[in-house]
Parts: sequence; structure tokens; C-alpha cells
Amino acid sequence: MDPSTIVAAANAAAERLTGWTPWEFTWGLIKKGDCTMFEGAKWTLFPNGTATFDGTVTSGDDDDAWVIWHVDLLDADWAVLGSLATEHPIGGDWRKFVQNMPSSAERYRFRAWASFETGLWNDIAHLKMYSSC
Repeated sequence: MDPSTIVAAANAAAERLTGWTPWEFTWGLIKKGDCTMFEGAKWTLFPNGTATFDGTVTSGDDDDAWVIWHVDLLDADWAVLGSLATEHPIGGDWRKFVQNMPSSAERYRFRAWASFETGLWNDIAHLKMYSSC
């Protein structure tokens, strides 16, 4: 996939959860070509600098892949603070997350784990995810 096909998804609505006060960013339905990411996909960010993604994806074609090219952390003025990073870089890219979808007849659970600099925690207000299929 050519990185020039990156398209910004709608910015997620954010809400602080109770207890340990993580940030939860949830998306509505996202369609890219023959691919769908269903409503409710979410990134959860924790104060210790870790993050998790949980979503469900499918494709109308066999052997497709949903790619999250990168996820930017933004402040209240929508300025980029940094990006989420994976522990398992794909093709040397520490910002990329991929869910392969071998069969068009199946839905796939897209799970990812990431990290970010803890010093950014108090400034995070928005999240922007760039993805394609």
C-alpha cells in the first residue's frame, strides 16, 4: 500500500474513564474501499504511557489488510504532540499497525498495543488515526 493513500478518519470523541483515569477514544463506522471498521473501535490510553486498540474489521475481498499508518496525539489546540509507537515495527515502521484479513467471509478482531511518552499525558486532548485498506 502506498502511504499517499492515507486518509484521516473522523476525530474520535474522547472521554476520561473513572478510576485510573485513562483516555478512551471511540470511532464510528469507517469505510475504506471494500473494507469496513465497525462502530465502536477504540484506542484506550493509560497514564503510564501504554495504549491499546480494539476494533472489528472486514473486507469484501480475500487477502486484504487494514492498515493504521499512524495515530497522532493532539493537544487542546489540535497541535500534534507525538505519535503512538508499537513494540513490533512492521517493515521498520514503529507507527504502523496491520490486521490481515485472509477471507472476505470473516470478521477479524483488530487488537494492537502501543506506547507514548508519559510526559505528554497532561496535554493529550484529541487523537487522530490515519488508516487505509
